[in-house]
Amino acid sequence: MRKKSLSIIATASLIASSIIVPTASAQYLEGQENVETDGLEYKTLIMGDGEIQTISIDESLEIAKFLQIEGIISEISEEMNGNFLVTVGGEQPFNFYFDDKTIILDNLGQKVELKEGMKFTAYVDSNKPMIMIYPPRYSPEVVIVKTEEAGTVQQDQFDENFLNKNKDLVLNLNDETPIYNLSGKKLSKTDIINKNVLVFYTVSTKSLPAQTSPSKIIVLDPSNEELAYKIAEFDNYEVNGVKMIPLRLIAEQLGYEVEYTGKGAILSKGPVSYTITIGEKMYGYNKALRNFSEAPALLEYGKTYVPFELLEMLVGETK
Repeated sequence: MRKKSLSIIATASLIASSIIVPTASAQYLEGQENVETDGLEYKTLIMGDGEIQTISIDESLEIAKFLQIEGIISEISEEMNGNFLVTVGGEQPFNFYFDDKTIILDNLGQKVELKEGMKFTAYVDSNKPMIMIYPPRYSPEVVIVKTEEAGTVQQDQFDENFLNKNKDLVLNLNDETPIYNLSGKKLSKTDIINKNVLVFYTVSTKSLPAQTSPSKIIVLDPSNEELAYKIAEFDNYEVNGVKMIPLRLIAEQLGYEVEYTGKGAILSKGPVSYTITIGEKMYGYNKALRNFSEAPALLEYGKTYVPFELLEMLVGETK
C-alpha cells in the first residue's frame, strides 16, 4: 500500500514591504527545474485543486528566501500536539505556531518567553509548506521580540569581505564572535559568507559603509544535512509501513555523486560507495552486502525511492 505525503505552499499578504511573491498556491515538484520559453522563465506547479499549471516568473520580482511577518501578539494557546499557537489580530490577521525548537530572542539576542502584548518580527522559510487556511498560519524559524532597549536585528547577506548586499554595512568579526546555525551549532565567520543571516548589534560607526561588531549572528540557511531531512519530510511515499524517499535528491544534497546504471544507481563520495538495485532489498556498501527493510522502487516516473534508513546512513558517513 502506497501513501504519498504532499506539501502545500501558499503566499499571503505579508507585513514586509520588501517582499514580493507570486500569488499562487502550489504543491512542490521536487527536482522540477524552471524552463525558459520565448525569453520568459516558467515554473511548473500543481495547484491546490490538483490542476497542473505553468506560471511565468517575472525577473523583476524579488522572491525572498526568508519572509518577515510582524505584529503584536493577541493570544497564545496550547494545542493538543504540544505546539503553541500565537494569534495576531488587526486588519490582516494571521497565526503562527512555535515549539521548543523555535528560536525566540529579544532584539539584544537574549532568550525570552513569548507573552501576549509583545511586538515581534518572525522569520519564515519561504520554501516551507503552509496549511491552506484563513487566517494564514506560519511556522517561523526565528522570532524576535522588540524591547525598549537599543538593539538592532538585521536580516542580510554578506560577501567574503563581510560587506552586505547594499554595501552600507561591514561586520568586524573574530574567532570569538557568537555565530550559530538554527540547530544551535557553533559556526566560524566564513560560514556566513553569501548566506541569509540575522545580525544582532547595538552600535555602528557613522562611516560609509558603517562598521559594527555584532553581539550575535544566526545563520538562517539550513545545512545540507538539514535540507536533506526537509526533502525527506515533504517528498515521501509509504510502502508496507516503510517511509520511502527520493534517492537522487537526497544523495546529491549530501554531496554524493549518483550514477544511473539502468537497473539502479551507484552512489559515491570519496572512499564510500553504495550500489543500489531497483526491486532488490540487497545492496552493496563498499565491498560488503547489506539489506534494506524495503526494496528500492521506481514509484514515480524517473524517480527512484529508497527506504528512509539510507538517509541516516549517508548522514552518518559525513560525521
